[in-house]
Amino acid sequence: MDQREDKPDPVPPDLPQELERALAAESRARGDIERLRQALEALTLENARLSNEVEKLTTVDALTGLHCRGQFDTASRIEFRRSLRFRLKLSVIMMDIDRLMRVNDGYGRIAGDKVLAGVADVCLRGIRMTDLHARYGGEEFCFLLPETDQKGAHVLAERLRTAVAGLRFQTDKRSFSVTVSVGIAERQSDTDSIERLLEQSDQALFKAKCEGRNRIVTWTEQVGKFWKPG
Repeated sequence: MDQREDKPDPVPPDLPQELERALAAESRARGDIERLRQALEALTLENARLSNEVEKLTTVDALTGLHCRGQFDTASRIEFRRSLRFRLKLSVIMMDIDRLMRVNDGYGRIAGDKVLAGVADVCLRGIRMTDLHARYGGEEFCFLLPETDQKGAHVLAERLRTAVAGLRFQTDKRSFSVTVSVGIAERQSDTDSIERLLEQSDQALFKAKCEGRNRIVTWTEQVGKFWKPG
């Protein structure tokens, strides 16, 4: 039996330096990975933010904060079908700012924009979270009120009409106020589409304008007969 003692291989003199370099390289790699992770996370958040901004541009009117017509049309069809299925009340308020063109001509379009934004703000603060809203035309706003009959819609419309009349707008020439005309329609048992309900509220609005503005008209069959397209 060999009685010689086994001796460990001698440690290369440069091994500690190699280990130190390897540990340093590993540390740098971990740092690079962490920086890449953070960069990816920041990029993901930025993409989400941009996507949200793009969605807002396509669904929300930048001036008024009300939904755009397309977004409203889609949501209102869904709400109309829900009201039919569960036999729920459903009403529409169609609102038009009276003589906004005179504001634009007399004080400038910037003043007209301030009126649009101010009236929209009053309306947004006055309606419920569940109500649908839209800038339906140039100076025309539309509100769809789920589970609301024409009496409830009239109460809300009067509150909004009064609030708008109380607004004051300031220009370098003088201050002024505006009024709104409002048409209301409630879904009837024979109302077969959201388009028909919106048409009825528009007919009521037309009559309100013809009767002198700054008033509310609720749709009836007589109002429908008064309507003269074109």
